[in-house]
Amino acid sequence: MRLLPRSLFGRLTLILIGGLLLAQFLSTGLLLKDRVDVIRENTGIQLIQRVASLVYLLEDTEPRERARIVRAFSTPQFRATLSDSPLQQGVDAVPSNHLEMLLRQALSERTEIQVAINPIHGSRDRESSFWRQRREVSDRQNVESRPSRFRPPRSGFQASIRLSDGNWLNILRPIPEGVEQWPYRLLTYLGVLLISIILLSLLAVRWVTRPLGTLAEAAQNIGKDITYPPLNEKGPREVRNAVRAFNTMQERLRRYIEDRSRVLAAVSHDLKTPITRLRLRLALLKDDALQSRFEKDLDEMEQMVLATLDYLRGTESKEKPVQISVNALLESLQDDAQELGWEMTLTSSKTAPYTGRPLALKRCLMNLIENAVRYGEAADIRLEDSPQKLTIIIADRGKGVPEDELEGLFNPFYRREESRARETGGTGLGLGIARNIARAHGGDVTLRKGKLHGLEAVITLPR
Repeated sequence: MRLLPRSLFGRLTLILIGGLLLAQFLSTGLLLKDRVDVIRENTGIQLIQRVASLVYLLEDTEPRERARIVRAFSTPQFRATLSDSPLQQGVDAVPSNHLEMLLRQALSERTEIQVAINPIHGSRDRESSFWRQRREVSDRQNVESRPSRFRPPRSGFQASIRLSDGNWLNILRPIPEGVEQWPYRLLTYLGVLLISIILLSLLAVRWVTRPLGTLAEAAQNIGKDITYPPLNEKGPREVRNAVRAFNTMQERLRRYIEDRSRVLAAVSHDLKTPITRLRLRLALLKDDALQSRFEKDLDEMEQMVLATLDYLRGTESKEKPVQISVNALLESLQDDAQELGWEMTLTSSKTAPYTGRPLALKRCLMNLIENAVRYGEAADIRLEDSPQKLTIIIADRGKGVPEDELEGLFNPFYRREESRARETGGTGLGLGIARNIARAHGGDVTLRKGKLHGLEAVITLPR
Protein backbone atom coordinates (compact mmCIF):
# COMPACT_ATOMS: atom_id res chain seq x y z
CA MET A 1 0.00 0.00 0.00
CA ARG A 2 2.95 2.36 0.48
CA LEU A 3 3.54 2.34 -3.28
CA LEU A 4 0.11 3.88 -3.93
CA PRO A 5 -0.14 7.65 -4.39
CA ARG A 6 -1.29 9.57 -1.33
CA SER A 7 -3.96 11.64 -3.08
CA LEU A 8 -7.34 10.38 -4.30
CA PHE A 9 -6.62 11.93 -7.70
CA GLY A 10 -3.38 9.93 -7.96
CA ARG A 11 -5.02 6.66 -6.93
CA LEU A 12 -7.98 7.02 -9.30
CA THR A 13 -5.62 8.01 -12.11
CA LEU A 14 -3.40 5.00 -11.40
CA ILE A 15 -6.38 2.62 -11.41
CA LEU A 16 -7.92 4.04 -14.59
CA ILE A 17 -4.71 4.34 -16.60
CA GLY A 18 -3.42 0.99 -15.34
CA GLY A 19 -6.67 -0.71 -16.33
CA LEU A 20 -6.73 1.04 -19.71
CA LEU A 21 -3.12 0.12 -20.47
CA LEU A 22 -3.67 -3.51 -19.46
CA ALA A 23 -6.87 -3.76 -21.52
CA GLN A 24 -5.21 -2.05 -24.49
CA PHE A 25 -2.16 -4.32 -24.42
CA LEU A 26 -4.29 -7.45 -24.13
CA SER A 27 -6.67 -6.39 -26.89
CA THR A 28 -3.77 -5.37 -29.14
CA GLY A 29 -2.06 -8.71 -28.58
CA LEU A 30 -5.24 -10.64 -29.31
CA LEU A 31 -5.94 -8.48 -32.37
CA LEU A 32 -2.47 -9.06 -33.81
CA LYS A 33 -2.69 -12.79 -33.11
CA ASP A 34 -6.11 -13.06 -34.75
CA ARG A 35 -4.82 -11.03 -37.70
CA VAL A 36 -1.91 -13.40 -38.27
CA ASP A 37 -4.15 -16.45 -37.81
CA VAL A 38 -6.72 -15.17 -40.30
CA ILE A 39 -4.09 -14.36 -42.92
CA ARG A 40 -2.44 -17.72 -42.40
CA GLU A 41 -5.76 -19.51 -42.62
CA ASN A 42 -6.76 -17.70 -45.80
CA THR A 43 -3.32 -18.26 -47.28
CA GLY A 44 -3.52 -21.95 -46.39
CA ILE A 45 -6.94 -22.36 -48.03
CA GLN A 46 -5.70 -20.65 -51.18
CA LEU A 47 -2.68 -22.94 -51.13
CA ILE A 48 -4.87 -26.05 -50.91
CA GLN A 49 -7.09 -24.95 -53.78
CA ARG A 50 -4.15 -24.09 -56.04
CA VAL A 51 -2.17 -27.22 -55.12
CA ALA A 52 -5.18 -29.45 -55.82
CA SER A 53 -5.68 -27.80 -59.22
CA LEU A 54 -2.00 -28.22 -60.09
CA VAL A 55 -1.96 -31.89 -58.99
CA TYR A 56 -5.00 -32.76 -61.10
CA LEU A 57 -3.52 -30.91 -64.08
CA LEU A 58 -0.17 -32.71 -63.80
CA GLU A 59 -1.87 -36.10 -63.50
CA ASP A 60 -3.65 -35.44 -66.81
CA THR A 61 -0.48 -34.25 -68.55
CA GLU A 62 2.32 -36.18 -70.24
CA PRO A 63 5.48 -36.45 -68.08
CA ARG A 64 7.56 -34.44 -70.58
CA GLU A 65 5.15 -31.54 -70.34
CA ARG A 66 4.99 -31.41 -66.55
CA ALA A 67 8.16 -29.34 -66.08
CA ARG A 68 6.77 -26.63 -68.39
CA ILE A 69 3.44 -26.57 -66.54
CA VAL A 70 5.16 -26.38 -63.15
CA ARG A 71 7.32 -23.51 -64.42
CA ALA A 72 4.24 -21.71 -65.68
CA PHE A 73 2.46 -22.10 -62.36
CA SER A 74 5.43 -20.89 -60.29
CA THR A 75 5.31 -17.29 -59.06
CA PRO A 76 7.07 -15.45 -56.24
CA GLN A 77 4.06 -16.25 -54.05
CA PHE A 78 3.61 -19.85 -55.23
CA ARG A 79 6.83 -21.79 -55.78
CA ALA A 80 6.44 -25.27 -57.30
CA THR A 81 9.08 -27.86 -58.22
CA LEU A 82 9.19 -31.50 -59.30
CA SER A 83 11.63 -33.80 -57.49
CA ASP A 84 12.26 -37.43 -56.72
CA SER A 85 12.03 -36.68 -52.97
CA PRO A 86 9.83 -34.50 -50.76
CA LEU A 87 10.98 -31.25 -49.23
CA GLN A 88 12.83 -31.71 -45.98
CA GLN A 89 11.24 -29.88 -43.09
CA GLY A 90 13.43 -27.37 -41.25
CA VAL A 91 14.16 -27.57 -37.56
CA ASP A 92 11.57 -24.90 -36.80
CA ALA A 93 8.94 -26.24 -39.19
CA VAL A 94 5.69 -27.34 -37.56
CA PRO A 95 3.48 -30.03 -39.14
CA SER A 96 0.02 -28.72 -39.99
CA ASN A 97 -2.47 -31.54 -39.46
CA HIS A 98 -5.43 -29.29 -40.23
CA LEU A 99 -4.14 -28.18 -43.64
CA GLU A 100 -2.95 -31.71 -44.41
CA MET A 101 -6.44 -33.05 -43.69
CA LEU A 102 -8.01 -30.41 -45.99
CA LEU A 103 -5.49 -31.19 -48.71
CA ARG A 104 -6.18 -34.95 -48.43
CA GLN A 105 -9.88 -34.25 -48.81
CA ALA A 106 -9.24 -32.09 -51.87
CA LEU A 107 -7.00 -34.78 -53.43
CA SER A 108 -9.33 -37.73 -52.75
CA GLU A 109 -7.52 -38.96 -49.63
CA ARG A 110 -4.12 -39.24 -51.34
CA THR A 111 -1.79 -40.94 -48.85
CA GLU A 112 1.59 -39.46 -49.74
CA ILE A 113 1.14 -35.89 -48.52
CA GLN A 114 3.31 -33.78 -46.20
CA VAL A 115 2.28 -30.32 -45.04
CA ALA A 116 4.27 -28.10 -42.64
CA ILE A 117 4.56 -24.46 -41.60
CA ASN A 118 7.83 -22.51 -41.40
CA PRO A 119 7.31 -20.02 -38.54
CA ILE A 120 7.75 -16.31 -38.99
CA HIS A 121 10.68 -16.21 -36.56
CA GLY A 122 12.61 -18.87 -38.55
CA SER A 123 16.30 -18.45 -39.37
CA ARG A 124 17.27 -16.80 -42.66
CA ASP A 125 20.18 -19.18 -43.10
CA ARG A 126 17.97 -22.25 -42.69
CA GLU A 127 15.43 -20.84 -45.11
CA SER A 128 18.13 -19.97 -47.61
CA SER A 129 19.42 -23.53 -47.58
CA PHE A 130 15.84 -24.72 -47.86
CA TRP A 131 15.31 -22.64 -51.00
CA ARG A 132 18.74 -23.70 -52.30
CA GLN A 133 17.45 -27.31 -52.24
CA ARG A 134 14.57 -26.29 -54.49
CA ARG A 135 16.99 -24.56 -56.93
CA GLU A 136 19.20 -27.69 -57.18
CA VAL A 137 16.19 -29.87 -57.96
CA SER A 138 15.10 -27.43 -60.66
CA ASP A 139 18.56 -27.48 -62.21
CA ARG A 140 18.49 -31.29 -62.38
CA GLN A 141 15.21 -31.10 -64.26
CA ASN A 142 16.56 -28.40 -66.58
CA VAL A 143 13.97 -25.98 -65.31
CA GLU A 144 14.72 -22.39 -66.26
CA SER A 145 15.98 -20.44 -63.26
CA ARG A 146 14.52 -17.07 -62.54
CA PRO A 147 16.53 -15.67 -59.63
CA SER A 148 15.15 -12.19 -60.02
CA ARG A 149 11.64 -13.45 -59.33
CA PHE A 150 12.43 -16.01 -56.60
CA ARG A 151 13.86 -14.75 -53.33
CA PRO A 152 14.35 -17.05 -50.34
CA PRO A 153 11.28 -16.65 -48.12
CA ARG A 154 11.57 -15.89 -44.42
CA SER A 155 8.55 -18.06 -43.59
CA GLY A 156 5.59 -19.77 -45.15
CA PHE A 157 3.68 -23.02 -45.88
CA GLN A 158 5.30 -26.02 -47.53
CA ALA A 159 3.63 -29.08 -49.00
CA SER A 160 4.88 -32.21 -50.78
CA ILE A 161 2.48 -34.48 -52.77
CA ARG A 162 3.53 -37.70 -54.43
CA LEU A 163 2.24 -38.06 -57.98
CA SER A 164 1.18 -41.27 -59.63
CA ASP A 165 4.54 -41.66 -61.46
CA GLY A 166 6.48 -41.57 -58.15
CA ASN A 167 7.77 -37.99 -58.45
CA TRP A 168 7.05 -35.41 -55.78
CA LEU A 169 5.38 -32.08 -56.33
CA ASN A 170 6.91 -29.67 -53.82
CA ILE A 171 5.10 -26.43 -53.04
CA LEU A 172 6.34 -23.45 -51.06
CA ARG A 173 3.91 -20.61 -50.29
CA PRO A 174 5.66 -17.72 -48.48
CA ILE A 175 3.63 -15.79 -45.97
CA PRO A 176 2.93 -12.27 -47.33
CA GLU A 177 5.39 -9.66 -46.13
CA GLY A 178 2.63 -7.71 -44.43
CA VAL A 179 2.11 -10.53 -41.94
CA GLU A 180 5.73 -10.51 -40.80
CA GLN A 181 5.83 -6.73 -40.39
CA TRP A 182 4.22 -4.74 -37.61
CA PRO A 183 0.95 -3.10 -38.68
CA TYR A 184 2.21 0.39 -37.92
CA ARG A 185 -0.91 2.17 -39.14
CA LEU A 186 -3.13 0.04 -36.92
CA LEU A 187 -0.80 0.52 -33.95
CA THR A 188 -0.80 4.28 -34.59
CA TYR A 189 -4.61 4.34 -34.49
CA LEU A 190 -4.59 2.34 -31.25
CA GLY A 191 -1.95 4.66 -29.74
CA VAL A 192 -3.95 7.80 -30.60
CA LEU A 193 -7.06 6.18 -29.13
CA LEU A 194 -5.21 5.24 -25.94
CA ILE A 195 -3.75 8.73 -25.46
CA SER A 196 -7.16 10.32 -26.04
CA ILE A 197 -8.77 8.02 -23.45
CA ILE A 198 -5.99 8.75 -20.92
CA LEU A 199 -6.38 12.53 -21.35
CA LEU A 200 -10.16 12.30 -20.99
CA SER A 201 -9.73 10.09 -17.90
CA LEU A 202 -7.37 12.62 -16.30
CA LEU A 203 -9.83 15.44 -16.95
CA ALA A 204 -12.72 13.36 -15.59
CA VAL A 205 -10.82 12.37 -12.44
CA ARG A 206 -9.74 15.98 -11.83
CA TRP A 207 -13.31 17.16 -12.31
CA VAL A 208 -14.65 14.54 -9.89
CA THR A 209 -12.02 15.04 -7.16
CA ARG A 210 -11.85 18.85 -7.25
CA PRO A 211 -14.87 19.32 -4.92
CA LEU A 212 -13.15 17.13 -2.30
CA GLY A 213 -10.13 19.43 -2.37
CA THR A 214 -12.41 22.43 -2.02
CA LEU A 215 -14.13 20.83 0.98
CA ALA A 216 -10.78 20.04 2.62
CA GLU A 217 -9.58 23.62 2.12
CA ALA A 218 -12.84 25.00 3.51
CA ALA A 219 -12.58 22.70 6.56
CA GLN A 220 -9.10 24.04 7.31
CA ASN A 221 -10.26 27.61 6.87
CA ILE A 222 -13.24 27.36 9.23
CA GLY A 223 -10.92 25.73 11.77
CA LYS A 224 -9.07 29.05 11.79
CA ASP A 225 -12.02 31.38 11.17
CA ILE A 226 -15.56 30.23 11.80
CA THR A 227 -16.89 33.21 9.79
CA TYR A 228 -15.27 31.93 6.59
CA PRO A 229 -17.72 32.41 3.67
CA PRO A 230 -19.86 29.33 2.91
CA LEU A 231 -19.19 27.27 -0.20
CA ASN A 232 -21.20 27.57 -3.40
CA GLU A 233 -23.65 24.69 -3.71
CA LYS A 234 -23.01 23.60 -7.29
CA GLY A 235 -21.93 20.50 -9.18
CA PRO A 236 -23.40 16.98 -9.27
CA ARG A 237 -26.17 16.02 -6.85
CA GLU A 238 -23.87 14.16 -4.46
CA VAL A 239 -21.44 17.08 -4.37
CA ARG A 240 -24.24 19.58 -3.77
CA ASN A 241 -25.56 17.45 -0.90
CA ALA A 242 -22.11 17.25 0.68
CA VAL A 243 -21.53 21.00 0.31
CA ARG A 244 -24.99 21.76 1.72
CA ALA A 245 -24.32 19.54 4.73
CA PHE A 246 -20.94 21.20 5.22
CA ASN A 247 -22.45 24.69 5.11
CA THR A 248 -25.15 23.62 7.57
CA MET A 249 -22.52 22.27 9.94
CA GLN A 250 -20.55 25.51 9.70
CA GLU A 251 -23.65 27.59 10.42
CA ARG A 252 -24.51 25.48 13.48
CA LEU A 253 -20.96 25.77 14.80
CA ARG A 254 -21.00 29.52 14.28
CA ARG A 255 -24.30 29.90 16.17
CA TYR A 256 -23.04 27.65 18.96
CA ILE A 257 -19.86 29.69 19.38
CA GLU A 258 -21.79 32.97 19.30
CA ASP A 259 -24.22 31.67 21.93
CA ARG A 260 -21.33 30.51 24.09
CA SER A 261 -19.66 33.91 23.74
CA ARG A 262 -22.80 35.63 24.99
CA VAL A 263 -23.03 33.20 27.91
CA LEU A 264 -19.37 33.77 28.76
CA ALA A 265 -19.85 37.54 28.66
CA ALA A 266 -22.85 37.26 30.99
CA VAL A 267 -21.00 34.90 33.37
CA SER A 268 -17.98 37.19 33.41
CA HIS A 269 -20.14 40.17 34.28
CA ASP A 270 -22.18 38.29 36.88
CA LEU A 271 -19.09 36.90 38.63
CA LYS A 272 -17.10 40.11 38.66
CA THR A 273 -19.92 42.08 40.22
CA PRO A 274 -20.18 40.09 43.51
CA ILE A 275 -16.39 39.91 43.77
CA THR A 276 -16.23 43.70 43.49
CA ARG A 277 -18.93 44.04 46.21
CA LEU A 278 -17.00 41.68 48.47
CA ARG A 279 -13.87 43.78 48.04
CA LEU A 280 -15.80 46.92 49.03
CA ARG A 281 -17.19 45.21 52.12
CA LEU A 282 -13.76 43.80 52.91
CA ALA A 283 -12.45 47.33 53.25
CA LEU A 284 -14.87 47.90 56.19
CA LEU A 285 -13.35 45.08 58.28
CA LYS A 286 -11.43 46.23 61.35
CA ASP A 287 -9.44 43.01 61.79
CA ASP A 288 -6.31 43.34 59.61
CA ALA A 289 -5.40 39.64 59.81
CA LEU A 290 -8.90 38.56 58.82
CA GLN A 291 -8.97 41.18 56.09
CA SER A 292 -5.68 39.82 54.67
CA ARG A 293 -7.00 36.25 54.57
CA PHE A 294 -10.25 37.33 52.87
CA GLU A 295 -8.36 39.41 50.32
CA LYS A 296 -6.11 36.45 49.51
CA ASP A 297 -9.15 34.23 48.92
CA LEU A 298 -10.80 36.86 46.72
CA ASP A 299 -7.62 37.26 44.64
CA GLU A 300 -7.47 33.50 44.19
CA MET A 301 -11.14 33.34 43.23
CA GLU A 302 -10.78 36.16 40.73
CA GLN A 303 -7.69 34.53 39.22
CA MET A 304 -9.54 31.25 38.82
CA VAL A 305 -12.57 32.95 37.24
CA LEU A 306 -10.42 34.88 34.77
CA ALA A 307 -8.33 31.81 33.91
CA THR A 308 -11.46 29.72 33.37
CA LEU A 309 -13.01 32.33 31.11
CA ASP A 310 -9.73 32.62 29.18
CA TYR A 311 -9.64 28.85 28.75
CA LEU A 312 -13.22 28.74 27.46
CA ARG A 313 -12.55 31.75 25.24
CA GLY A 314 -9.32 30.32 23.84
CA THR A 315 -10.58 29.78 20.26
CA GLU A 316 -12.75 32.88 19.94
CA SER A 317 -10.20 35.56 19.20
CA LYS A 318 -11.46 38.37 16.98
CA GLU A 319 -7.88 39.14 16.03
CA LYS A 320 -7.17 39.07 12.29
CA PRO A 321 -4.33 36.89 10.96
CA VAL A 322 -1.26 38.82 9.80
CA GLN A 323 2.31 38.03 8.75
CA ILE A 324 4.40 37.41 11.87
CA SER A 325 8.17 37.31 12.27
CA VAL A 326 8.46 34.41 14.71
CA ASN A 327 12.09 35.26 15.54
CA ALA A 328 11.13 38.83 16.46
CA LEU A 329 8.20 37.58 18.57
CA LEU A 330 10.44 35.19 20.52
CA GLU A 331 13.09 37.88 21.03
CA SER A 332 10.47 40.18 22.55
CA LEU A 333 9.36 37.36 24.85
CA GLN A 334 13.00 36.82 25.84
CA ASP A 335 13.26 40.48 26.84
CA ASP A 336 10.07 40.15 28.93
CA ALA A 337 11.43 37.00 30.58
CA GLN A 338 14.67 38.75 31.52
CA GLU A 339 12.72 41.59 33.14
CA LEU A 340 10.85 39.01 35.22
CA GLY A 341 14.12 37.35 36.24
CA TRP A 342 13.43 34.16 34.23
CA GLU A 343 16.21 32.17 32.59
CA MET A 344 15.44 31.75 28.89
CA THR A 345 17.70 30.88 25.94
CA LEU A 346 16.78 31.18 22.27
CA THR A 347 18.50 29.24 19.50
CA SER A 348 17.31 31.31 16.57
CA SER A 349 17.32 30.11 12.98
CA LYS A 350 16.16 31.66 9.77
CA THR A 351 12.41 31.16 9.42
CA ALA A 352 9.90 32.42 6.90
CA PRO A 353 7.11 34.71 8.13
CA TYR A 354 4.10 32.90 9.57
CA THR A 355 0.48 33.98 9.05
CA GLY A 356 -1.35 33.96 12.37
CA ARG A 357 -2.77 35.99 15.26
CA PRO A 358 0.21 37.62 16.99
CA LEU A 359 -1.38 38.35 20.40
CA ALA A 360 -2.84 34.83 20.66
CA LEU A 361 0.47 33.21 19.68
CA LYS A 362 2.33 35.42 22.14
CA ARG A 363 0.01 34.26 24.88
CA CYS A 364 0.42 30.61 23.86
CA LEU A 365 4.22 30.89 23.91
CA MET A 366 4.23 32.84 27.17
CA ASN A 367 2.16 30.19 28.93
CA LEU A 368 4.56 27.45 27.84
CA ILE A 369 7.64 29.50 28.76
CA GLU A 370 6.17 30.26 32.17
CA ASN A 371 5.48 26.57 32.77
CA ALA A 372 9.05 25.66 31.74
CA VAL A 373 10.54 28.26 34.11
CA ARG A 374 8.16 27.45 36.98
CA TYR A 375 8.60 23.66 36.91
CA GLY A 376 11.91 23.23 35.06
CA GLU A 377 14.05 26.17 36.17
CA ALA A 378 14.60 27.52 32.63
CA ALA A 379 13.21 27.60 29.11
CA ASP A 380 15.42 26.66 26.13
CA ILE A 381 13.76 27.45 22.80
CA ARG A 382 14.70 26.30 19.30
CA LEU A 383 12.97 26.55 15.92
CA GLU A 384 12.52 24.07 13.07
CA ASP A 385 11.07 25.39 9.81
CA SER A 386 9.98 23.68 6.60
CA PRO A 387 7.65 24.53 3.69
CA GLN A 388 4.90 22.41 5.32
CA LYS A 389 5.05 23.46 8.97
CA LEU A 390 6.73 25.59 11.62
CA THR A 391 7.84 23.84 14.82
CA ILE A 392 8.73 25.64 18.06
CA ILE A 393 10.27 23.50 20.81
CA ILE A 394 10.36 24.79 24.40
CA ALA A 395 12.49 22.57 26.65
CA ASP A 396 12.94 22.84 30.41
CA ARG A 397 15.63 21.51 32.74
CA GLY A 398 13.42 19.85 35.31
CA LYS A 399 13.08 16.27 36.48
CA GLY A 400 10.47 15.40 33.88
CA VAL A 401 7.09 13.69 34.10
CA PRO A 402 6.20 10.02 33.49
CA GLU A 403 4.95 9.45 29.96
CA ASP A 404 1.57 8.14 31.10
CA GLU A 405 0.86 11.53 32.73
CA LEU A 406 1.89 13.78 29.85
CA GLU A 407 -1.53 13.99 28.17
CA GLY A 408 -3.26 14.52 31.51
CA LEU A 409 -1.34 17.77 32.00
CA PHE A 410 -3.59 19.37 29.38
CA ASN A 411 -6.76 18.66 31.37
CA PRO A 412 -8.35 21.70 33.06
CA PHE A 413 -7.25 22.25 36.69
CA TYR A 414 -4.96 19.22 36.57
CA ARG A 415 -1.89 19.65 38.79
CA ARG A 416 0.55 17.01 39.92
CA GLU A 417 0.66 16.18 43.63
CA GLU A 418 3.92 18.02 44.25
CA SER A 419 2.44 21.22 42.73
CA ARG A 420 -0.76 21.49 44.77
CA ALA A 421 0.27 24.71 46.42
CA ARG A 422 -1.36 27.64 44.68
CA GLU A 423 1.82 29.71 44.91
CA THR A 424 3.75 27.22 42.78
CA GLY A 425 1.08 25.23 40.97
CA GLY A 426 -0.97 27.92 39.22
CA THR A 427 -4.53 27.22 38.11
CA GLY A 428 -3.75 24.24 35.87
CA LEU A 429 -5.15 25.92 32.75
CA GLY A 430 -2.03 27.29 31.05
CA LEU A 431 -1.27 24.22 28.92
CA GLY A 432 -4.92 23.85 27.89
CA ILE A 433 -5.09 27.49 26.80
CA ALA A 434 -1.86 27.10 24.81
CA ARG A 435 -3.20 24.00 23.06
CA ASN A 436 -6.52 25.71 22.24
CA ILE A 437 -4.67 28.62 20.63
CA ALA A 438 -2.42 26.31 18.60
CA ARG A 439 -5.38 24.25 17.44
CA ALA A 440 -7.22 27.43 16.46
CA HIS A 441 -4.31 27.99 14.06
CA GLY A 442 -4.70 24.46 12.67
CA GLY A 443 -1.76 23.11 14.69
CA ASP A 444 -1.27 21.48 18.07
CA VAL A 445 0.80 21.42 21.27
CA THR A 446 2.25 18.14 22.52
CA LEU A 447 4.58 17.14 25.37
CA ARG A 448 7.46 14.69 25.17
CA LYS A 449 10.50 13.69 27.19
CA GLY A 450 13.57 15.82 26.64
CA LYS A 451 16.67 14.48 24.93
CA LEU A 452 18.71 14.70 28.16
CA HIS A 453 16.27 15.63 30.92
CA GLY A 454 13.02 17.44 31.63
CA LEU A 455 10.15 17.96 29.17
CA GLU A 456 9.78 19.48 25.75
CA ALA A 457 6.62 21.33 24.69
CA VAL A 458 6.34 21.08 20.89
CA ILE A 459 4.19 23.64 19.05
CA THR A 460 3.38 22.58 15.49
CA LEU A 461 1.87 25.21 13.20
CA PRO A 462 1.03 24.29 9.58
CA ARG A 463 1.87 26.77 6.88
